[in-house]
Amino acid sequence: YWFVLILSPTLVSPLAQFFEWIADAAVFLGYPGTFLASLLGSASVVIEVPFAGVPFVLSGLREGLSGPFLFDPWLIGILSGVGATIGDMTSYLLGYAGRRLVDESNSKGFSTFIEEHPRATPLAVFVLAATPLPLDPAVVALGVARYSWWKLFLPCLIGEIIFLTLVSLAGRLSLDWIVELLGVGGPVTPLSATIEVLGIILLILTVYLSIRIDWGKITNRNETRPDSST
Repeated sequence: YWFVLILSPTLVSPLAQFFEWIADAAVFLGYPGTFLASLLGSASVVIEVPFAGVPFVLSGLREGLSGPFLFDPWLIGILSGVGATIGDMTSYLLGYAGRRLVDESNSKGFSTFIEEHPRATPLAVFVLAATPLPLDPAVVALGVARYSWWKLFLPCLIGEIIFLTLVSLAGRLSLDWIVELLGVGGPVTPLSATIEVLGIILLILTVYLSIRIDWGKITNRNETRPDSST
């Protein structure tokens, strides 16, 4: 892929084209669009959807090349966080209403964590919501365990708002620089192609490592340690 981009300098990067499409759609939809994108992206249980790209792009968009910014990153972060939290409740309802149909292999470890550390569960939900770590398996497990809805909703809401507000502020500070590096609106350069390929690799590794989190090993770590009293 990198060699194709380098050998065809007049070729427009697919990632840059996708970025331009996201930007056009985001401007058209505005504030309701970031709420809807976060809701739908977070509601996807089977496939991880990188919906955080929408508030990132929206917060950094300008009127023209150097005009004023079009959207308030704080409001974008709040609306995106509320939408993402409502979407997360889809996973909770899935576990709550369909516990016999849900594959508990991915959430079994977190179910153990809930049973052994009930007071720490809201904090764990907050940490997962406030970071790029996957939240869906934990929320499904909470639904299966019939965990209190409001005890889930509040830490999830606070965490999602904090995370997506930080994403929005990052977009405000860095979008102009990223657009220049990716060569959006122009031909591909060796630097932009290299950054694009490295970004794709980093995204794949992040998704893979986040999916591979084994809550069972984390919660059973103490059980595998030898008893010091023997």
